[in-house]
Amino acid sequence: MIRIRRPAILFAVASAIYWQGVAGFIGIINPLAGTDVAPFWMVALANIVPAALYAVLALIFCHWLARRVLRQSQKRSEP
Repeated sequence: MIRIRRPAILFAVASAIYWQGVAGFIGIINPLAGTDVAPFWMVALANIVPAALYAVLALIFCHWLARRVLRQSQKRSEP
């Protein structure tokens, strides 16, 4: 049996926690700076960096998961 359920569930839970943290951070930053007062680059940075970081982490996780599935399936097919 290929075991990927736990890592996938943990990644999903960690993703939800991460995005709640990002949403909370942006919710704190916007009222402090004022949405009209904050420069465009700061708003763009606050929106782009968390998404880019998440994209990299998701890519690394999916690559690791695919390699694990491949290794486990190869072990199952060996006599």
